Amino acid sequence: MWERRYGFPRPERTTGGSRLYSSADVETLKLIRRALEQGYRPGEVVGKTREALVELLRTTAGAMTSSMPAGPGTPTVTSVLAALERDDVPALRAELRQAAVMLGPKRFLVEVAHPAAVRVGALWAEGKLEVRHEHMLSECLLSQLQVLMSAYEDQPAAPRVLLATLPDERHDLGLQMIALYLAVSQITPVLLGADTPAEQILKAVRGHSADAVGLLVTRASDLRATARQVRWLLSELPRRVAVWIGGAGGPELDVRDEALQVVATWSDLDLAMTRLARAAA
Repeated sequence: MWERRYGFPRPERTTGGSRLYSSADVETLKLIRRALEQGYRPGEVVGKTREALVELLRTTAGAMTSSMPAGPGTPTVTSVLAALERDDVPALRAELRQAAVMLGPKRFLVEVAHPAAVRVGALWAEGKLEVRHEHMLSECLLSQLQVLMSAYEDQPAAPRVLLATLPDERHDLGLQMIALYLAVSQITPVLLGADTPAEQILKAVRGHSADAVGLLVTRASDLRATARQVRWLLSELPRRVAVWIGGAGGPELDVRDEALQVVATWSDLDLAMTRLARAAA
């Protein structure tokens, strides 16, 4: 797609038609990937020379770190929570921004964003944090996720995964995290969002030609009602469409079907994506 749209890279071809990339192309592509992870769009960086990309990344890194609090190492869940407890929103945003830059999208999700959201939810349930803290972290995380997501464009030939929660499940931060994880893994996410009726999910699967449906289920969900709706979806969806159940309530859902996959961890999601890619090949 980049070859057609931007004229780069320009690989040579073998007699059989396979592409041959030079080492210079590979190094430039690595720099482009770093730029995408820092929020640039492909149209802004693809086609630039290696020297221009190096200078761009150096300038961007300097601008981003200049507004960050001094301190050794990469931000952690502990440092994120410390800023949140102080009600220091600028520091909270800086901690998340620096973690995203230093770790890259996937490690940011796995090591900081998701654990921080889970920990804040637990502290709120224990009465150690207030609901305003949970809301503030969610808003700051959503902003950072949107910046990271802007680096990825839909890939027409990639598998498509529809992401939603069923009615009365209004937490969609987890969907945003999964969407970014999928996009980084070269799978196209289609976000319907929270509180979506099952029949609308079914129509969206057909309208978008989705290859899988990802549903987020928390422990706050009505698991019996959720199970009924999941069974209905399984009965109506084409058998080629996988159904992924994520969230803390997923393993507790009383539904058994060969098309259903419980995705309780990031490793589970990696496995589900591998299966999806094989099925789509």
